[in-house]
Amino acid sequence: MSKPTKKLRVDLHAHTNASDGEHAPEELVDIARARGVTVLGIADHDTLAGIERAVTAAQQYGDIEIIPAVEFSTDWEKREIHVLAYLVDYRDPATIALADKFREGRLGRAQKILAKLDALGAPVEFDAVAAIAGDAAIGRPHVARALVQAGHVATIQEAFDKYLASDKPAYVEYESASPHQAVEMIRSVGAVPVLAHPLEVKRIIPELIPHGLVGIECYYAQYNEREQRELVDLAKQYGLIQTGGSDFHGLHRMGHMSALGELNVPFEVVEKLKEAKARLK
Repeated sequence: MSKPTKKLRVDLHAHTNASDGEHAPEELVDIARARGVTVLGIADHDTLAGIERAVTAAQQYGDIEIIPAVEFSTDWEKREIHVLAYLVDYRDPATIALADKFREGRLGRAQKILAKLDALGAPVEFDAVAAIAGDAAIGRPHVARALVQAGHVATIQEAFDKYLASDKPAYVEYESASPHQAVEMIRSVGAVPVLAHPLEVKRIIPELIPHGLVGIECYYAQYNEREQRELVDLAKQYGLIQTGGSDFHGLHRMGHMSALGELNVPFEVVEKLKEAKARLK
């Protein structure tokens, strides 16, 4: 894409119902267009399943570009850390195999979470969680909804506060990869690795650079202007691309997870990601 004559609205971090988002890929494209988004990153958790449908929907309109991505889940020092892979080749067998590896890690993790919940006196059937997830990669939000359905908690937030948050008794770490390994794996399939929502884990950034980290998510809807500037300065210090996105999950989600298109992400970020992709080939 050549540099546009008009200002474009960029949001490089959105989820569909292929993972834990509310909306089908086609619906997400429609919502993005309605909000003036012209470059949209589809970045579901550990799955590529929503990308092609979003790309097809966008091509029918011709006024919105889809940046194919995936958000891989890792653990570091008993914290869940997400690493974004931008400009993935979602039809490439090696990329599909990598996503499958992380998706399988989610399945095993869910089974261990359910075992902990059973021991805590809050049993949930795996079939119930699978039914809620449908074709999506199973995650803690699906377990939380199953806990609500089973009557163990009143709300999804209570499920996290009582059982599923990283410091709660039913939390289970990922076993698939560390952030360092994820960065290397992402580069191995020709995609661009970016550390997602890094403010709380910014001390890991120097560790990830030797493994091939290319960018960090500076413009994030949950961060205020001062925090965004802090991350932009940090990215400049290490020579990293300054990406951004809302982390949109749906129109009915609270806070930043419904803020699609509300950030001022520079268009040049898209160009820099594409340049980085070209260098990886």
